[in-house]
Amino acid sequence: MSSPLAVYHRLALGACVIMLGACTTSHGSGSAAASPVTGSASAAAQAQASAPPFTGKAYPSQGHAHLNPGEPDDFVYNSNPPTSGPHREMFTDTFISPEPLPNYVQVHLLEHGNVLLQYNCSCPDLAAALGSIAMIYDSHLIPANELQPSSADVQNGEEQGSAVIVAPYPHMKSTIALTAWTRLATLSAVDKQKIVSFIDTYLHNEANASQ
Repeated sequence: MSSPLAVYHRLALGACVIMLGACTTSHGSGSAAASPVTGSASAAAQAQASAPPFTGKAYPSQGHAHLNPGEPDDFVYNSNPPTSGPHREMFTDTFISPEPLPNYVQVHLLEHGNVLLQYNCSCPDLAAALGSIAMIYDSHLIPANELQPSSADVQNGEEQGSAVIVAPYPHMKSTIALTAWTRLATLSAVDKQKIVSFIDTYLHNEANASQ
């Protein structure tokens, strides 16, 4: 039989455990409510989730006409960079191009549902930042056993309308232009949240590309 003192010790220990649990719970709740960092992060996440998609400006479709070999490519597009209209059925060999893409290639890429991120500056850091965003999507188009995409990998991704292509484009006023079929958005600096929103809205968007 346990002595009265032993029983007391067990009861006292149990009470301490209960009280400690209560104090821990209360302290945890108080910390969550009082922490400005947690509160700010939560508010930022909620604001991002409730922010409207970044969709840029809509331009009337100028059609899906294909230019024949030898046919001039001097068509005047209604946006700069172009977002629809006559084009040649050509793809690129790389997701990140060091050279500007001809308008008639840009439009063909957009027609398939791809998204272009173009920049008008001598700015390696900005170009690299755009490339990093593009690779969030393009990395899924590269076979697991390859370190770099082959031309076939790139063109297959573009054919499917699942590629994000980065290239310089000196013939525009804005620093950055994001284009999809009939859509153009401009930025003065890299804004990852807006760029990702634009890509997520239009990449492989068959309904939009068929307009």
